[in-house]
Amino acid sequence: MATACFVVIGYNNTRIYDVRTLRDLGRRLYGAKVVLVTDQVRPQDHTAADVVLGMPFQPAEQAAERISGLLRGRGLRPIGILPFADRGVPLGAVLAHRLGLPGTDPERAAAGLDKRRFRAIEAAAPAHPAAYAPLPSLPVDTLAEFEAAVERLGGTAFVKPAAEGNSRGCQTVSGVAMCREAWAALAPYRDGGVLVEALVRDAREYSWDFVGGARWLTAKQTSQDRFRAEIQQIVPAPLGPEEAAVLDRCGEHVRRLVSGGDGAFHNELFLREDGVSAVETNMRPAGMRIWDLARLAFVDFDPWREWLHWSTGGEARHGQPVTRAAAGIRMLRAPRDGILCALPDVPALAAELGIPLHEAAFTASPHERVNGDVSDNAGFVGHIMLIADDAGTLAERLELLSAAVEKQMVVHAR
Repeated sequence: MATACFVVIGYNNTRIYDVRTLRDLGRRLYGAKVVLVTDQVRPQDHTAADVVLGMPFQPAEQAAERISGLLRGRGLRPIGILPFADRGVPLGAVLAHRLGLPGTDPERAAAGLDKRRFRAIEAAAPAHPAAYAPLPSLPVDTLAEFEAAVERLGGTAFVKPAAEGNSRGCQTVSGVAMCREAWAALAPYRDGGVLVEALVRDAREYSWDFVGGARWLTAKQTSQDRFRAEIQQIVPAPLGPEEAAVLDRCGEHVRRLVSGGDGAFHNELFLREDGVSAVETNMRPAGMRIWDLARLAFVDFDPWREWLHWSTGGEARHGQPVTRAAAGIRMLRAPRDGILCALPDVPALAAELGIPLHEAAFTASPHERVNGDVSDNAGFVGHIMLIADDAGTLAERLELLSAAVEKQMVVHAR
């Protein structure tokens, strides 16, 4: 008799720890194995999944056929398909469709990877909610087109790779004179396309996070340097009823534009004075530990469990989970460029400040080179996670503790 399994299609950056979470839940709740399909096998993959299959994600039809054959040959029966990497979303959609399991429509799945495709779908929509305001957006392929797009948008813009995540390559352009330097910085990503959008100022940032019919709003904070990286997340977002309702309507609208199913969905939004605009859309779990924050913030709610339940054809739980606390994460930056020599004792610092610490971790180690200017979400040196009774107290504690930790890092310029 074939053994039940969940098929996880890739993972972004360092998120192998989330694959372990899925493996443990799959074993405990379904008696199922986890098969990780990845386009680049790493040593840690074998410690996080029961089976690891290495192969290109494209062409998706060929990859899906190969996966199906390999699973049959190993006596494995898929009961759920979980697209986890952005590049794996189209493959996950094709594989789920092939196996008759819940998944995104393969024809619409490309919008979860290619930001140009999302903007095209957005522009072609027959109608939007009254509060929804699409951002002016122009795809470019050359430096000359880039400069012309910035001119057309009034001399300022926000530029980003069309097929990358984790804030890689995202830059603020404050004038046409900056285009040449920004274009050079985009060199690693230009083959996947480049998108130039109107520069949004004085807006608050949120994400509309969704899985298996359940949804919630997360408050985001990004750095204000030339490169934009996400530095803080708070769940649930502290909002009044009217603002929350507007963001909820717009987030649901964007989901329906690109994905009518109840799988994982992460949509970033700007709340502006004149309405709500979508930053981008992702058909996979939110990053930066947002799902883990939701586990802490809501009563009897685990997004990972809900994702597994949805993928097996389980009944969706529609609505918003019940809040029990505010949970947040703050990323830690190196105080300057150089060689990291020493890291502070975060639990001791938190105790001195009277701040209850839920979690602290460093991704950088002594003797490594670090940069004070974070160019994307992978450029931070660690994080702290806290829980508080309310979002105001939580934000104050995140700011206070992160400042104390960063001040006590020892970095020598060499």
